[in-house]
Amino acid sequence: MKKLFTLLLLTLAAFTFKASAQSGSTCNADFTTQFLSNYTVKFIPVITGDSIYNHHSWNFGDGGSSTIITPTHTYAAAGTYTVQHILKVTNPNGVIVCRDTVYKTVIIQGDCNLQVNFTWHADSLVWNKIHFTNTSIPLDPSDSTKWTFGDGTSSLDANPVHTYANAGTYTVCLTVKKNNSPPGTPQCVRYICKTVIVSEPCNLVVNFSWATTSATNPLVIHFNNLSVPLSLTDSVKWTFGDGTSSFDVNPTHTYAQPGTYTVCLTVKKNNNAAGIAPCIRYICKQVTVFGPCNLVVSYTWNADSANNKKIYFHNTSTPSAPTDSLFWNFGDGSTLSGLQVIPSIANPVHIYNVAGTYVVCLKVKKNLNSIGGTPCVRDKCYTIVINEPCTLVANFTWTSTAANPLTVAFTNISAPLASTDSVKWTFGDGTSSNAVNPVHTYTAAGTYTVCLRVQKRNANGGLSNCVKEICKTITVPSACNIPVNWSWHADSVNKRKIYFTNQTITPTASATAQWFFGDGSSATSWNAVHEYAQPGRYYVCLRVEFGPNCVKYKCDSITVLATTPPCNEQSNFTYVKSPANSQLYTFTPVFQSPAATYIWTFGDGTSSNAMIATHLYALPGTYTVCLTVVRSNTCASTTCKTIVVAAQLNCDSIHVTYTYQKDPFVPNKVYFYAISNFPILDQTWTIKKLPINSSTNPVILHQNNPVYVFPDTGYYQVCLRAITLGGCIKEYCNTIHIERVGGGTTQCTLQAYPNPATSQVSVNVTLGAPQMIHVYIYNTLNILVKEKHQQGFTGNNVVTVPVGDLTPGQYTMKVIHGNDICYAHFQKI
Repeated sequence: MKKLFTLLLLTLAAFTFKASAQSGSTCNADFTTQFLSNYTVKFIPVITGDSIYNHHSWNFGDGGSSTIITPTHTYAAAGTYTVQHILKVTNPNGVIVCRDTVYKTVIIQGDCNLQVNFTWHADSLVWNKIHFTNTSIPLDPSDSTKWTFGDGTSSLDANPVHTYANAGTYTVCLTVKKNNSPPGTPQCVRYICKTVIVSEPCNLVVNFSWATTSATNPLVIHFNNLSVPLSLTDSVKWTFGDGTSSFDVNPTHTYAQPGTYTVCLTVKKNNNAAGIAPCIRYICKQVTVFGPCNLVVSYTWNADSANNKKIYFHNTSTPSAPTDSLFWNFGDGSTLSGLQVIPSIANPVHIYNVAGTYVVCLKVKKNLNSIGGTPCVRDKCYTIVINEPCTLVANFTWTSTAANPLTVAFTNISAPLASTDSVKWTFGDGTSSNAVNPVHTYTAAGTYTVCLRVQKRNANGGLSNCVKEICKTITVPSACNIPVNWSWHADSVNKRKIYFTNQTITPTASATAQWFFGDGSSATSWNAVHEYAQPGRYYVCLRVEFGPNCVKYKCDSITVLATTPPCNEQSNFTYVKSPANSQLYTFTPVFQSPAATYIWTFGDGTSSNAMIATHLYALPGTYTVCLTVVRSNTCASTTCKTIVVAAQLNCDSIHVTYTYQKDPFVPNKVYFYAISNFPILDQTWTIKKLPINSSTNPVILHQNNPVYVFPDTGYYQVCLRAITLGGCIKEYCNTIHIERVGGGTTQCTLQAYPNPATSQVSVNVTLGAPQMIHVYIYNTLNILVKEKHQQGFTGNNVVTVPVGDLTPGQYTMKVIHGNDICYAHFQKI
């Protein structure tokens, strides 16, 4: 098939024959033509009404004919054809009122496959000298070219170099004319226009540094402007992140209180020519201002999941800086010291030789606060308990007996399991058992929570601290009250091939199934695959026999579709505009088959033979897009649609920011609201604990106007990345200060780690006496999705829950031990 075409109507009317009984527009056989592809022409009569008294007759000059009002005809070869159109108008009695005949000549010429294009780039030494390269194909030495540079000048060179007098935006056009067209035919001419921006270079690089210059007041910060090149005529503006600003070149600023501030420096060169955008650059940095010694030392710890004696320590002291000096004493004679900036010092890993109780201390020295005064030093000690590793994993299975579904057999599959282990079952109906593999008969059908608790014994025969418990929900059916259900879906290629899935949950392994497909056929497999001979609607039944006196049915209707559409419907298509470029479209046919031929014409003189076509329009405007699908010599159809292409959006005119509101009862719960002067299609929020180079992983929220509960006090950088209508990407960052965590003195808040989590999440629970720890995980809809129950001991307990099977999103952990209820939040990625 031809990829490009030029269809020329050389003679619209060779001659006209009129044989009309009346004059006037009611009997006018004149018509116009519209070329849809190389050889396909659409004929449009002047009178298009579909009245039963108007009769149209067409003769296309190649033996083809039609009686429809607006026919489309495809010629087999190039040539000159005489097209006859007869319009006959009758009265209600069938008597001819008037008759008119018009002849026109249509010339189908060979393809003009010229594709005009060019590239350009600025000279590496002279900023206003532009090099243009003609990339049109095919291009012959005999072709004529003409360039217009948008500044009133032009050139006939093949690849010109043009020097502009001034910076600015210019529309450059290239026109190419083929000079080898056959005699007597129109010339093949194509052109293209592009926007060329000529800009003066802006080599300004903005930068600054800062330092505390006062030995007695660390709130006084001196800023040094390091921008180059920097002239006395340049405009300078500082914003210090606390609502104040300055126009000094190297200002000194006194903050009202310590904290982390976003300081920005903007420099504007004032030597730009009139009418040219000024050279402006800016930079923002996070500046941490220290006050008096407000250091609060703290740390957390957790044991390795595979080795209880391997302990991970995490320095959570605030405020924290890379220059802080740390000293760890692990309570077993081992110590470690160094700077906070070293990851192995800030978050050390220590392996104890023997289990036991150890007093671990962390001492922190603030090196930035010790200039000319007393060093800021604080320490903190915690007692940690190292237990022997417990590799016990509690688990069990169950099944209903065939004779009585109310009787359930439980199998203890805990590992490792010894005959001396202590075992206790609770069946959820107020009864329990100490048997290893009990058989329990329920008094009624229903849903029950069954728990198995296993405790290992030590070498002396006493109960050890290795205790594991697991709970599962089981459904006990009645003797014959078992619901039957099934689902179905069609094959992706053969729509008449249907896959049936039996979704019945049966308490016995001896249950049998029988399918009735509604077309006279059946099957006895548990899941079935059936191919229908004809499309249509069928009534399908599934019969399940659970026992001699228990049989259940489920019947429903299904619709079997035809594999391929009719010929006159196969060329229908849809289109979608790219969110990143309003002039880029993707066209998708409803019928897709590798055996069919696809011909796209985009209305701007270009075409494609791809099944799914993507096209970038050079200019905005209204275009008629047509798709012709040829499945065989006797099966072809064409569909045309009109689209309006808008100009690509200027992203510099879009501004995005956000506001936030803290919850009046939970001060670490913050509501965020995105603000923009243009519609926002997508929001991504990134939350980082300050300073940025800390070991805390960022939290990423891909949602609109999120609500986030911050896990700890301190300063956080919150950034919004927004994608607006038209595909523009904008980012805005601000600093959030969390002063308190929780709603009051009785609020219990735990910190989940790692956060975000991928495969598992853990919390540290400190107990004053041994007791059970119950963990429940809820999604954002407050639906319980995970739970774990673990025996806790005096001291710190690490509770780890696998979350690899959870969908990405925000989750809340509810931790219950004794009369205390605590909460933690984490993100699953």
